[in-house]
Amino acid sequence: MKAFAKVLGLVVCGIVVLAIGVLFFLTRMFDPNDYKEDIQQAAREQANIELTLDGDIGWSLFPWLGIELKDVGVAPTEEPDQPLAQVGSLGLGVKVLPLLRRQLRMSDVILDDVHLQLVKGDDGAGNWANIGPQKTAADKDSDDEAKPAPSTKDKQMDFAVESVQITNASVRYEDRLSGQVLTLDQANLTTGALIEGEPFDVSFLGMLTTDKPALRVRLDLKTVAQFDLGLKRYQFDGLDMKVDASGEPFSGRAVNLQLQGDGLLDLTAQVAELNQLRMSLGDMKATGTLKATALDAEPKFTGQLNVADFDARDLLRDLGQALPEMADPGGLSQVSFSTTLAGSASSLMLNDLNLVVDGATLKGQLGLADFERQALRFKLAGDSLNLDNYLPPVDEKDGTAPQQTGGSKSTAAPQEWSDESVLPLERLATLDVDGSLELQQVTLTGQDIKAFKAVVSARDGRIQLKQLDGGVFSGTFTSKGEIDTRQTPVKVTLNSQIKGIDSLVAQQAYDVSAQVRGDLDLTMDLSMRGNSMRRWMNTLGGNAKFQVEDGALLGVNLEQQLCRAIALANRKSLSGEHGSEDTPFEQLNGSFTISNGQISNRDLVADLPGIAAKGNGEVNLPEQRLDYRIGLLLEGDKSDMPDEACQVNERYVGVEWPVRCQGYLHNAASSCGVDTEGVTKVAGQLLGNEAKRKLEERIDEKLGDKAPELRDALKGLFSN
Repeated sequence: MKAFAKVLGLVVCGIVVLAIGVLFFLTRMFDPNDYKEDIQQAAREQANIELTLDGDIGWSLFPWLGIELKDVGVAPTEEPDQPLAQVGSLGLGVKVLPLLRRQLRMSDVILDDVHLQLVKGDDGAGNWANIGPQKTAADKDSDDEAKPAPSTKDKQMDFAVESVQITNASVRYEDRLSGQVLTLDQANLTTGALIEGEPFDVSFLGMLTTDKPALRVRLDLKTVAQFDLGLKRYQFDGLDMKVDASGEPFSGRAVNLQLQGDGLLDLTAQVAELNQLRMSLGDMKATGTLKATALDAEPKFTGQLNVADFDARDLLRDLGQALPEMADPGGLSQVSFSTTLAGSASSLMLNDLNLVVDGATLKGQLGLADFERQALRFKLAGDSLNLDNYLPPVDEKDGTAPQQTGGSKSTAAPQEWSDESVLPLERLATLDVDGSLELQQVTLTGQDIKAFKAVVSARDGRIQLKQLDGGVFSGTFTSKGEIDTRQTPVKVTLNSQIKGIDSLVAQQAYDVSAQVRGDLDLTMDLSMRGNSMRRWMNTLGGNAKFQVEDGALLGVNLEQQLCRAIALANRKSLSGEHGSEDTPFEQLNGSFTISNGQISNRDLVADLPGIAAKGNGEVNLPEQRLDYRIGLLLEGDKSDMPDEACQVNERYVGVEWPVRCQGYLHNAASSCGVDTEGVTKVAGQLLGNEAKRKLEERIDEKLGDKAPELRDALKGLFSN
């Protein structure tokens, strides 16, 4: 037995020596360069590529099955002069004996000076589309029918590579349909030993550039990777990626981003994860997680993000974004938020958002439902927010000018309405917005609006203000409106209700010369066309109804005007002024109809102490003028006034004393005076009434109680 074993050992040793000798002979006597044309022909038939081998092929057979190629070119057979890839040098080796044990043991895989040219043509097809075996439809049907069920008994080949080194690589991608060109230059990839189930180091460095927009991005990536080919599972621990970018989007400034965490890619479950996420962008620091599912279909993203307090002004400046000047120079200097993420390749929503801006808190959701359409969606609620801080600064008032009442005293013509555009119609026409904002208090134009709520919607050129509610000036308001850019000229509508507004405070708040005080209720339904103040005033239409309680007409002394009218009728002169400079009233109400900027009123009613006032007239908004008549009716106050010239007795009860207001809107109150033409008619009426009264007295004296029927008939005759 021992002799047999000895003989067998000698035979095996002899075979090994003979094999080594044969391999040595092959490597010395067999030159693969003699078969370049055969290799190129095989590449055409098997891979549909035109293979260029300008350099020598170096190879080894044992103990490594190795190959070294230089100056290799790859192009589609249809366009052999348009190279898809070029490789300066490629070298790899495989141990021979482990192959017999289904083990793939590779030496260092080295690629140097690699260049890829990827082009997507005008038809949307890439120059790489026809690379690989080309089969006819019949071949595909035959393959599908003959394809055996995958065997679970086949063992996976044991895989190991000592290292991978790709140096001086570049990739150029061109989309001729969009004109976009993307280039990756100076790319270098280095790995440690690639052994399944064992961790290995990975480092990548490269420069990415785009032309639309002009942008340069330097990528520096380091991680420890691990893979399981059977499970198609790839793990990346200690991921550390640094991004340095500059270009048009950042106004030429350099932007630094660092991303750290642990990653996982599971192709069996079609899941990708990024855990223990730590991100820094300028001075902004963030932590969180990110998960993507359905990678082979329509990927969905979920995650969580927490951003610590940062200065948004500084961040935007570092990103090359200019902020408009704001009233508060420190606005947006303290921002933080936390949120859960939900999105896809075309959308991103921030749910459970808790946003803190300069001490104001907003909660809800915010995001883009579609990146391409910039479809903004939001539903936010918060405590208080001062919007004035983020609006352009306004000139400070010097506080020296006294607050005018009764309107301006100037008789000069007002400035004409402007023809300048008011609304950014082109931008409004593209909006896709659906959202709501609800705040306990919002400060706007210096006013605190409480219980504020706004609901807006914009789509296909139709911008709707579905709800605008709030409380201000001791009252409340609710409004709805619409801007329809689909019509030419654009149409603007507004429906609004105001209740209990302190009209005097409102006028003073906006530097309007006060003309009335009291609690105002107003309902209006308006529409207009165009996009300038001139067009709006010329096309304004609709209706309105108002009521003011416990108020006064400021700068208008209707008592004095009434006294002048009575004195004129009495043909006497007043000895002095009567009443205050204002006209108090218990109630003032009326309604308006509006057509093409012409406002018409026929039912103005005012309840004054001892006097009832009725009014009617027109307001011409395009010319900013009014023509209004007010009738003052005494309600039976028979007491004498201090001035004998305007004594009130029973003769004046029921007589309507006329006042007329003619002028510009800005001096409406000061434009009111006695309607002399109307007073002349009143005087004539009073003379007729006096003659009738004296005739009735004489009839009573003559007839007495003797002929009541005749007396009543005569009285009726004179009364007709």
